[in-house]
Amino acid sequence: MSVTQARTSGTRTSGSDVHPLSLPGLAILLPALLCWSTPSQAEPSADDLFIEQVYAEGGQTLYCATPFMPGDRVRIERIYPDRQLLQHAGCTHARLCRNNADYLRASNDMHHMFPVERQSDLDRRGALFGELRSGVPTSERCGYRLGFQTFEPPEAVRGIVARAMMYMHVEHDVPLAGSYEMFLRWHEESPPETAERERNALIGEIQGNRNPFIDNPASMRNVPPPSPF
Repeated sequence: MSVTQARTSGTRTSGSDVHPLSLPGLAILLPALLCWSTPSQAEPSADDLFIEQVYAEGGQTLYCATPFMPGDRVRIERIYPDRQLLQHAGCTHARLCRNNADYLRASNDMHHMFPVERQSDLDRRGALFGELRSGVPTSERCGYRLGFQTFEPPEAVRGIVARAMMYMHVEHDVPLAGSYEMFLRWHEESPPETAERERNALIGEIQGNRNPFIDNPASMRNVPPPSPF
């Protein structure tokens, strides 16, 4: 019996006779094709989780104090330079450390992660923190200064930088990336303020540990200076 005859006589073809490119066939195949072609939802990155959990109601960027709200484009900077962290973990490239639990724990430690503007992120580019000689131009809007592989943060946040850096040194047993004396001085000249204490408490709830140099600023004096090479 032809298809025309089947339509004329009212006789229906069986499911096994349905051509895959006919309308009934496409109706059968479409759900399976959609399931096969739709990519699985990627897990959020550490940076996305950080913003969602710590800055769910917005906040300010670290160096420029620019307000931002959820959904605004900000970058996440890690105070401890990734290059030094990779070297400490024995990796020549981040790909080689993607399964290194110690590296990932240190890199994604929220206590040294801060929202920054794109330009600030590009300006620092993993440079070490330091103090520059007089005469070096200062960013008019943000107050930081740039030198060869050196980034001098604005005075208002030097204490925040120092406490995050010293925390990484102690918590993750990584070499101090900068001058011990300078960080100690920055810490004492710019003690923790309310916003920093509140952030520390929130991260403590999320991550399970706090930065002791924010809770007890005097305790930084108990950290011994690094041994000379």
